[in-house]
Amino acid sequence: MDILFKQKAQERFLKTFTVLTAVATVLVLSGVAYLAPTAWGATPADYGLKEGDTVSAAGSDDPDVYIVNEQGYKRLFLNPAIFGLYGHLGGFAAVKNVSPATRDAFPTSGLFRVDGDEKVYGLETTGEDVANLRWVNTSGAQAVADDPNFFKKVFVINAAEKALYGMGADYTSVNQVPAYTRGGSVTPAPSGPLSASLAPGNPAGATITRNAVGVEYLRFRLSGSGTVNTLTVKRSGPGVAADFGNVYVYEGATRLTSGKSFSSADGTLTFLLNKAVSGTQDLSVVGDMATATVGNVNYVQLTGVTLTGGASVSGLPVSGNSFTVSGASSGTVTVAKSGSLSDPTVGQRQALLSEFKYTTATEGGTVKRITMINGGTLKPSDLTNVKLQTLTGQEWAGTSTSNGYVVFDLGSGHFIAKGGNAVFKVLGDVGGKKDETVDLYFEYDTDTYVIGDQFGQPMAVTDTALDSASDATTLTLQGGALTLTFVGPSATTVGTTVTDVTLLRYTVTAASNIEAKKHEFVLCKDDTGNGTYDAAADTTNGWGDLTDFKVWDEDLNAVVIGPQDGSAFTASNSGACPDAVTGAEKSFTDTVDWMAGKTYNYKVTADITADDTGSGVLLASGDVLRAVLDDYSDDAGDVTVLKYAGTNTSVAAADIVPRADIAGNNITLSSSALTLSLAGSPADQTKIRGTKDTNVVGVTFAAGQASALKVTTIKITGYANDNGSSETTFDEGVSPDEDTAVTVANAMAKVQLYESETGTLIAGTDKVTSNILGTSGTGTMTFSNLNWNIPAGTSKTMLVRVDLSNNTASGTAGDDYAFDIAGTADVTALDVDSNTVNPGNQKVNGTAAAPTQVLTVKNNGSMTLATSADSPQKGAIYWGQANAPVSKFRLSSTDEGQYIEKLTFTASDSTENTHAKNNVKTVHLTYKNKAGSTLTTSQSIGNAASVNFAWSTGDANRPYVPQDSSLDIAVNADMKTKTEGATPTNASPASVYFSLDLVDKYNGSHANGFRAVGDGSGTVLDGTSSNINDVLGSNDQYVYRVYPEIAQVALAAPYSFTGTPTVFKFSITARGLSDSTLRFDNEAAGSGSFKFGVVSSGQYIVGEGASTAFSVYDEGNVLIDNNTLTQDAKTSSPNVASLTFDFSSKDVEIGGGLTKTFYIQITNPNTNYAKTTDTGRAADYFQVRLLDNEAGLINWVADYNNGTTAADTASVTGTLKSLPLYGPTFQR
Repeated sequence: MDILFKQKAQERFLKTFTVLTAVATVLVLSGVAYLAPTAWGATPADYGLKEGDTVSAAGSDDPDVYIVNEQGYKRLFLNPAIFGLYGHLGGFAAVKNVSPATRDAFPTSGLFRVDGDEKVYGLETTGEDVANLRWVNTSGAQAVADDPNFFKKVFVINAAEKALYGMGADYTSVNQVPAYTRGGSVTPAPSGPLSASLAPGNPAGATITRNAVGVEYLRFRLSGSGTVNTLTVKRSGPGVAADFGNVYVYEGATRLTSGKSFSSADGTLTFLLNKAVSGTQDLSVVGDMATATVGNVNYVQLTGVTLTGGASVSGLPVSGNSFTVSGASSGTVTVAKSGSLSDPTVGQRQALLSEFKYTTATEGGTVKRITMINGGTLKPSDLTNVKLQTLTGQEWAGTSTSNGYVVFDLGSGHFIAKGGNAVFKVLGDVGGKKDETVDLYFEYDTDTYVIGDQFGQPMAVTDTALDSASDATTLTLQGGALTLTFVGPSATTVGTTVTDVTLLRYTVTAASNIEAKKHEFVLCKDDTGNGTYDAAADTTNGWGDLTDFKVWDEDLNAVVIGPQDGSAFTASNSGACPDAVTGAEKSFTDTVDWMAGKTYNYKVTADITADDTGSGVLLASGDVLRAVLDDYSDDAGDVTVLKYAGTNTSVAAADIVPRADIAGNNITLSSSALTLSLAGSPADQTKIRGTKDTNVVGVTFAAGQASALKVTTIKITGYANDNGSSETTFDEGVSPDEDTAVTVANAMAKVQLYESETGTLIAGTDKVTSNILGTSGTGTMTFSNLNWNIPAGTSKTMLVRVDLSNNTASGTAGDDYAFDIAGTADVTALDVDSNTVNPGNQKVNGTAAAPTQVLTVKNNGSMTLATSADSPQKGAIYWGQANAPVSKFRLSSTDEGQYIEKLTFTASDSTENTHAKNNVKTVHLTYKNKAGSTLTTSQSIGNAASVNFAWSTGDANRPYVPQDSSLDIAVNADMKTKTEGATPTNASPASVYFSLDLVDKYNGSHANGFRAVGDGSGTVLDGTSSNINDVLGSNDQYVYRVYPEIAQVALAAPYSFTGTPTVFKFSITARGLSDSTLRFDNEAAGSGSFKFGVVSSGQYIVGEGASTAFSVYDEGNVLIDNNTLTQDAKTSSPNVASLTFDFSSKDVEIGGGLTKTFYIQITNPNTNYAKTTDTGRAADYFQVRLLDNEAGLINWVADYNNGTTAADTASVTGTLKSLPLYGPTFQR
């Protein structure tokens, strides 16, 4: 960068990108007509600017020149070479001097794409005038999830600018794109231990509702190391402190502070924080709006940070964007208590701690964040594993903070429809001590954060039913000197041969140190699982099929009780098993110590071999069993059972909670099982020879509840049938008819097995141990040495995926193929105990002769050509217009995707051919390639008014028509100018019109006119192929040097037909280049004219009395013409008249691209229109309208010859697309 360029403020450059195109969503909130045209707080119009203005804060510490866009962002040109690529900006003379505050109101964007390329790049500046482009290689959905305003920040640049940058490695996330910093994208080293800066996710300015709760105003980043003691923030902008209720500091979803209010004196407030920072830390300032004043604008600054030790913080102040208050109010979320709660027990897992209901009003909303405070006495460290659940099964893990809050970040959120409700439950693992309490409630409105679906803003919150400890249900922890709690597992199914299966899980919590010396466990059995437990028939020999019964300390992963085999369970217990039956008991004498205040987690396991052999209680598949820890209080008072450690005092029964058994759930025994079924996808399909990666059939493998399975061997059988023969049945390997060339082996170049759910390869060609697909009557392929795992109680789908060979199909109808698993022995799996498991069924894909899901293989696909449904309508085009839509065509493909390599367009009609040749300069073709990228290519039109587009074989930019789908191709044109010979001229004023047609030949050659190549087969379709025929453009486009675009301008109500009412207001825009002029004059009276229709009631009789009089004025209130209404000769209805003015009093000229506004007044509404009170009849009405139902309703001079002889141009029905227009109906 040269020195002169650096020194001059007006020669500084902008690093955000010039907007070529931009689309903004209009947010309309009730109570205001329109807010900003984008969702930002700052738009160019707010500061007297418009899109495309270049600005500079000359004399400030950043005098760079920026350009602003309508979306509320700005960009910087990196060096003079780039600036020179955009001459339309007007150079330095056009730069506007603004204040630093105005400049800073528009965030600097670092995202852009090259015109014609959908890739979005991030700009990484590496110096004062050098930078790299780095592709943001992420999905659009993820980009918006990372930054909701992502696409609104993307600027379009030209290819020449792209060429001036280096290319860096891809970004994989929007969050990696650096914020722009002068001199480079890397943030300068802070001068102190901490620096402050805007965080990458700092919210853009927005228009917010008056009562929004939890609005994030500022997100800032602290970098370095240190402990933050206080933060000072300030409200600024043309708003007031009273616009806010409470203000908070957040870290992500966690509120770090209590709510505070801005000072009404200076707009500041200070938070006590005590937050340690090491590295980087992003914090947010969040505010609740207090029925803020409409139109007020507020933004928040971080103005001060104090650190332990008094070190300074650099980078201050840090300012957020402006937020404008609308006249609308968000909907409301009302909080109510729900359900009933029970006191939990010390050590209880997933105890229900709170239940509440959210109800929305005015709009629906998405719950994004929930925070509750525990006003009880339970220590935060004793409340763990907190979860939030809905009644419909959604669940979110939360955080229990050290200062007594439970915080839930719901991510994408949970939606509640307008007027709907949702019930939420808070659950957690409870430690602590007896009589400690849990009391969950909402401390502040912001603790319920819901985004409304109408305004996109946080909703108001009414939580008075649950916003204090007195509102909440106080839960008191139950327990004694010894508290036991059941944990699990849930009822489950296990195999008949299993090791260390969990029968029971429970916790023990002691208030004092306790020794436990006796533990009684009982085994119960429901024989055959019929729902009724059976008494132990034999306790002498215990349980013969259960061994290695033991109790584990889960935290230590150590056995603390046992082991003992089931044969030792010989005592009878008549009180522990369901249905009051007798169970088999074993008393264990292992000593276990329980320390005061600690919760111990235990599980009971055993080995099972359910072979129904041996002596004692035996087990078999179908049986149900459970384990029970017998009630300790049964034997309380005995120091040989439970005693306080270091004493001879036993634990009394009253000090044990609960005084009951701890019983496990039902454990069902089941033999390992594998079931096959036909997957719904893929269905019957047709593919073309040579197609790769075709899924032929899906077979679902379902493992039983008893055991996970590892599939080790799969044999598939292939079936074939010649679709064109008289034989309709299939056979293994080879078609059953005389055409023995139709074989599975010939059709399939490669066969592999894939898992549908994950796309993981189950078996590739390296796993094939036998391939006899081409053998008649057999047709199998075996895959061995597999390691495909299916968890117990789940299913996975196997896809048979093939690459089709290029071998020719037997006929035009193609050949049919199918795959199946023909026998139960064709699949081998192992359960968790390495027992062999075969499926219980076979032949899931129909029968061998008639499979259900069939793949038809054909030699090639076919295509059809047609006009697209949204092809441009009949319309007008002006001389020199760029990229004017002319035609649109739809190419459809059947059975095979098609690469398009040649397309020809022409004006087929001889008259239109002449018109097109005289007026069309360049034809642009817009389409998509196989990758889905939208591309545009251009060709100059030839002397025959035709253009031929061609792509080479292998070109990735070829148009692509997906299989059994379609591709739309848009045909646009650049029009010639006057100097290039455009027509019609004043000397030849006849109508000029044309359309561009898709035709099947070029210069007489069908091979050159159209060419498509099959994606799989490589078959070529040309202009002679079936269904490849000429397709005419659906509508003509009419060419003018300049033409009028009429738009209605709204009139304010009420529409009273009294005085001299303005009954219609309209604008005329001259659609043409700047060197053209739209004339309604010709220096002779009545050259141009408008004919409006009038529909009215009234008492006028044709030929009698005075007609209704009108005057036409321009926007400067200059009289253009006046006249009276006349009856329309083209209608039979007497109450339809015409209002015609022909500029006889005033010449009107409108330069190309400019607009003028006019209005029509009625000067004598009293003459023919009486008041209701005068006549006793209904009120008279009067309406002006400008229709498009006949030619010549509008006449203008399109090509002026500098004389009074210039011919008028008459409107053609259907070409002026803004018509018809209907004015308001006036009443008297």
